[in-house]
Amino acid sequence: MKVKPHLKSLTRKTYVLDESVTGQAEFLDCSVGCNVYGTSEKVLGAAREYDWSQVWRCPDPKYKELKEKIAEFWSGYADIRMNQIQIGRGSIDILVGVNRIFLEPGAKLLGYSPQFTGYVADIRACGAKYDVVVLRPEENFKFYTERLLEKISPEQSLIYIDNPNNPTGQMISLSAIEAVVREARNKDVPVMVDEAYADYMEQSDSAINLINKYNNLVVARSFSKGLGLCGLKIGYGILPAELSVCFDKVTPPFRTTAIGVYLAGVALSDRDFISSCRQRVKIEKEKLVKGLSEMGYRISESYAYCPILVIGHKNKELDLRQKLVTKGILTAPGTGFDNLSKNYVRVSLPAKAEDFLARLN
Repeated sequence: MKVKPHLKSLTRKTYVLDESVTGQAEFLDCSVGCNVYGTSEKVLGAAREYDWSQVWRCPDPKYKELKEKIAEFWSGYADIRMNQIQIGRGSIDILVGVNRIFLEPGAKLLGYSPQFTGYVADIRACGAKYDVVVLRPEENFKFYTERLLEKISPEQSLIYIDNPNNPTGQMISLSAIEAVVREARNKDVPVMVDEAYADYMEQSDSAINLINKYNNLVVARSFSKGLGLCGLKIGYGILPAELSVCFDKVTPPFRTTAIGVYLAGVALSDRDFISSCRQRVKIEKEKLVKGLSEMGYRISESYAYCPILVIGHKNKELDLRQKLVTKGILTAPGTGFDNLSKNYVRVSLPAKAEDFLARLN
C-alpha cells in the first residue's frame, strides 16, 4: 500500500502509557493533566438540565452561540471577530489543523524542548523537521527568549510555543511572546501559541491580547484543563481571518458535540470557578515544591498557579516513574518527552500536596 514513506519508520513518542499497574485504583494519579477540583457547579447544573431528547440532531456547524460567548469573554482584551474563531475537538484539533496549513514533508518547525508531546508527534507525522532550543536541566529548564530569537529563520514554516509549557508548567511572559511574534513576522514566519493550560494565567497574560496587532499569530485554547471539561474534548483557536479560511479547507465540519458546545459556553460564564482553582493550585503547589525540595528532588522552573511541573532525581540511572509507582504514585515518565530522561517525571498536582508527600515518607 502507498503509505507515506516517513510513517513506516516513525515511532510515536507519548507519555500516556498503555501498561496497567496492579492495584491502580489505590494509586494517587498524578499522570494526567485534568483539573483535580472538577468543574463548575454551573456546568454540572446545566448538564443535569440538558434536553437529551435532542441528541439525535447535528450540532450547528458554525458554532455561532459559542463563538459569540468566546468573543464576549475576550472583549476587554481583544476585538475578536466571529470569522477568526475556530472550534475543535480539544485544542489539539486547532494545532493539527494549523499543521495541515503549513507543514509538509521536509518543512522546518522551530520550538523549544521539552514541549507537549502530542503536538510534537503530529509534527513528525506530517514529515516535518522539529528544530529546537533545548531547555537545560542545569538551569531547571528555564526558558530564555533570546535563545529562541537567535534561531528564527525565514526557512521555517512555523514556530510553536506552549504557554504555560507542558511539562514544566512555566509561564512565558507576554512581552517575550510578543518579541518572538514580532521577529517571526519580520521573517514571514507564523507563530502558534498553545495555551491549553492558560486558564491558570490571567487573561492579561494571554497572547490573545496580541491577536489584532500581528497577522502571523494563532492562539489555541482548551476547555479541558482549568475549566474542567476534559471528558468533552473541546477547544478553540483564534486565527487571522485569512488563515481561518484556510483552516476550514483542511478540517471537517461538525468538529465537536452539541453538548460540549453548550457546556463550554456555561463554563466560560463562571469566572469565579477558575479563580478559585488558581488559588487552590498555588497553595498546594507551594507545599509540594517545598516538601520535594527538602527531600532533595530537583524542581523545574514553574508558574505558581499552573498545576504541572517536572521533578527530577540526581541519580541519572534511576527510573523515577517506577520508583514513584512503588510508593503508590502515578506520574508521566520523562522518557515520554523529548530531552527528558528517565530520572525525571511530570507531576500533575494532586488535590492535596500532603497526599503526595506522605507516600514518599
